[in-house]
This record gives sequence, C-alpha cells and structure tokens, in this order.
Amino acid sequence: MDSLVAVVVPALVAVLTAAGAVIGLEFRDVDAYERRRGIWQWLLVLLAAVATMGATGSASGVGSLWQAVLMAVVAVAAIVFAHVMWRRRVPDAEPRIQAIATAAALSAVVVVVGSTALIYVQNTGCRQVDPLVQSSRASSAFVMPAVGPNQGPTVGDYQDWAKIIREQADQVTKGEAAQHAQRLAEVAEQIADSVRTNNTGRHYELSVEFYDELKPILTKCQIQLTA
Repeated sequence: MDSLVAVVVPALVAVLTAAGAVIGLEFRDVDAYERRRGIWQWLLVLLAAVATMGATGSASGVGSLWQAVLMAVVAVAAIVFAHVMWRRRVPDAEPRIQAIATAAALSAVVVVVGSTALIYVQNTGCRQVDPLVQSSRASSAFVMPAVGPNQGPTVGDYQDWAKIIREQADQVTKGEAAQHAQRLAEVAEQIADSVRTNNTGRHYELSVEFYDELKPILTKCQIQLTA
C-alpha cells in the first residue's frame, strides 16, 4: 500500500499541475523563446512531482517532519509558479479554461499538503517504535542465550532489560507497530523468565520469536538499524 501511494500521489500531482500550467498552450509554430518557456513549465511540473515524492517519503516511516514540510513547500511553490507562468502566457484564455486550470492547480496543492499530513499522522506509531527497535538491536546479548555457563548478563540484568523493553513498548500506541511492540515486550519478559529457570531451549525458541516480531516493524516503518 505504501509503495502504491508513493507512485500514485506524485503522479496525480503531476497531472493536476500540468492541467494548471500547460493547458491550451501551443508548442508548435512558436518562436524559440516561447518554446523554452514551455519547457520550463514542464520542468516545473516534473519538480512538483519529484518534490511531492520527497515529501511523502519523508513523512512515512520514521521520517523527518521538517524534511517533509520543506519538500512539500517546494512542491507547492512549483505548482503555483507554473500556474502563474501559464496565466501570464495566456491572459486572454477563455473563462472556462481559466477555471479548469485554477481548479487543477488548487487541487494539486491540496493533494500535496493533504497527503503529506495524512501520511505523517498515519506513521506516528513508526516514530514511537523507533527507540524500541534501536534498543532491541543494541540488546542482542539478551535476546540470544549465552554460549557457556556463567557467561553473559545475569538474571537481574535480564529482568532490568525486560522492564526497559516493556516501558518502551508501552510508549507505542498507534497502528500495527503498537501490536508488535507489545508482543516484543511479552517475549522479552518470557526470555527473562526462561533465564531465571535456566531453560536454554526455551530461550532459543523465544529469541526466534523476538526477531520474527521485529521484522514486520522494520519492513513497515523502513527503520535502519544503527550499531
């Protein structure tokens, strides 16, 4: 679904921007100057689409809000500038054509702003779960059993680790990430219990479950693990 949105939204913005920037323009039988102006308007259409792709991409997953806003501003500026250029080139366009072009440009702006905001809100859970994912990555020594006796973290360390995972999981309240986060916390607590009872076999099984719960979060939220 996310990959579909990443393609459909920029494509829709490109179509709407083009409708508001090049409708009724003549590209044949015009001089070189007018032809160059037409090319610039098409480049603005392309810029609007690319910037929209950047805005929605930055708003998804654990992306940055300021980057999403910056790219959305660039997209809106390209849409508006392209439409203004069109109005200057065809000041005597029919009222119906002007209305269509203006509506298309306004619609493109609404799509850019609306889709960026919606995607950012929908990915709240991904931003909430990022600290939990990074903690899980840094605590691989707890997830996998120790290779020998009297090695690795102590039972108390495992209890503290499971408590931290639970606290971070409880901070995730939105979307599918919340369900996986709660399951991660449950598995972490079970791992701590298996260490307390010295059940190494169960510990191995739970380590597989732990990473199985982690994988959907990484895929959905496009999180890059850091060392």
